[in-house]
Amino acid sequence: MTTTPVTMSTSERASTNRPVRRRRRRLAALLAATAVLAVTVACARIPTNGPVRDGDTELENISEIGYIASGPAAGASPDQVVQGFLSVAQLGPTSSSSFAVAQEYVTDPAWEGWDRYARVLVLEEDPELELDDVPADATETTVDATVRVVATLDERGMYTEEPRTSEFTVSFGLTRSPGGEWRISQLEDGLMLPAAFFGQAFHPTNLYFPTPDLTWWVPDTRWFPRQTWRTDATSEVLAGPPEWLQDSTTTVIPEGTSLAIDAVTVTDDGTIDVSLTSTISQASAEQRSLAAAQLQATLAEGEGRTVVLSDRNTPLTIAGTDAISAPRTSGEALALTGGKLVRVVGRELREPDEPVSLAGLDPTALAAGPGDEPVVVRDGTERIVRVTGDDAPDLLLSGTKLVAPSVDRFGAVWSAQGSELLVALASGAVRTLDVDWLSSRTIQSVRVSPEGARVAIVSSGPSGRLVHVAGVVRDAENVPTGLSAPVQVGASVRQVTQAVWQDEAALALIGRESDGDGAVFLAGVGGLAGQGGLSRAQPGVADPRWVTASVGTGAMLTVDEGGTLYSRQSSALWSMVSDDVDLVAYPG
Repeated sequence: MTTTPVTMSTSERASTNRPVRRRRRRLAALLAATAVLAVTVACARIPTNGPVRDGDTELENISEIGYIASGPAAGASPDQVVQGFLSVAQLGPTSSSSFAVAQEYVTDPAWEGWDRYARVLVLEEDPELELDDVPADATETTVDATVRVVATLDERGMYTEEPRTSEFTVSFGLTRSPGGEWRISQLEDGLMLPAAFFGQAFHPTNLYFPTPDLTWWVPDTRWFPRQTWRTDATSEVLAGPPEWLQDSTTTVIPEGTSLAIDAVTVTDDGTIDVSLTSTISQASAEQRSLAAAQLQATLAEGEGRTVVLSDRNTPLTIAGTDAISAPRTSGEALALTGGKLVRVVGRELREPDEPVSLAGLDPTALAAGPGDEPVVVRDGTERIVRVTGDDAPDLLLSGTKLVAPSVDRFGAVWSAQGSELLVALASGAVRTLDVDWLSSRTIQSVRVSPEGARVAIVSSGPSGRLVHVAGVVRDAENVPTGLSAPVQVGASVRQVTQAVWQDEAALALIGRESDGDGAVFLAGVGGLAGQGGLSRAQPGVADPRWVTASVGTGAMLTVDEGGTLYSRQSSALWSMVSDDVDLVAYPG
């Protein structure tokens, strides 16, 4: 099967000399007939003990909703065979029995050569199928599926959002058997799923890798089939961090370690059994403890489950280790109102414990380090200074059209001019980072993640305005020396002007809706949980000028063009805090 871009509109196709095609109903119509929803949620057990946990917006176990997949009906037409296959195959990530049924639609040679997870196409809507009129004596034919792709997933579970919907034609070759039944004989590797169903079929999972100083976890979001997600996630943790994080994290599991049994099981008491090859026994006691903590963070999903490691069938003794923390913002938000800095506490503005002087400054951007120290402002567009008490401000950076500053956990202050990243170290030295992939672009926004291993950058250039996240490369003294190759984030969001960290693996962006109105968006670094992994607007604030967020709490603040400060806690609605605010920033 081949995949080629569609270059003609529907009307253009109809005007050619090709045989008239019969437009078929969308896949959803057949899915309703062949996949019967068996609602068993009402029978779910209600826990009467154990820790209280935050609710999840998606079912943790897709088995709570069952689907009954049906094989091909006798005498099914070629397009009905393709429809049936697509509808049943998309259930495969939730149930191995669905793939067994999907095999009934495909010839044996084609099935044996099909790699179901080589690529997943996330579709805006269900495919539309077209079929040429088939002569009664035909033994071969082709069914074309027109698909609109909004995102893709590779074989390692890495999610990529498309900058705009791409329309493709995917062709299926079919052969008629001697008994007169049509079966698929040619098909391309991979699955196709509508975005509305993607989150039910694939489970978003954060793999965690430690920072080099073993202080913080660095998340890497992947999407795995629901029925095997813990097994797949464990294999990927054992394989090590992705290329873009390899120089920003460290590895504690010995190279060559793999699963001894291709399955990670969860017992009734919540124990997650991970059986590894004997290479794990070569690790030191500290490394084994860190490996257990790494897999615990990746697989447990909240309290109540414990990872147990074994060397094949022999349980390993795991000693305690200093806790490694998930990325989290430390400190309160600061705001500029009436020419002075204040703290934002809940929905109130309060005086700081130690007021700082802004005399003689023209504050146009604001930043703070962990625990609100240091406090940094951009003075006009050409200076970035540190402000403390009544003392004169300390000059950190000077340049032309400096972007708003960001402060990392080591106290280094980041900014940029043109395509150059500028870093003012706590020692007073200034470093310039020349990054190849930024050489032809103009940086618009810089924000370092709470653990300091990643940086979000908005830049403009010949290919438009883009949002990237890259790994931060540091030397032995934790001084930034470069950036990794990046991953693109929020590709569907238009005209982004600012990006900040909203959660450990998500950004809050200021961009524009399709109608041109400004809005705050959320975008996942590796896909956002829910709604097919796609970026989505956060309605309620028109024309935001600044946005800031607290990683770990879900709290967000934004200031609109009129100077009104709004607050949003977790997934609640925006509420007004004050109507006379110029700047706002959480630490980071």
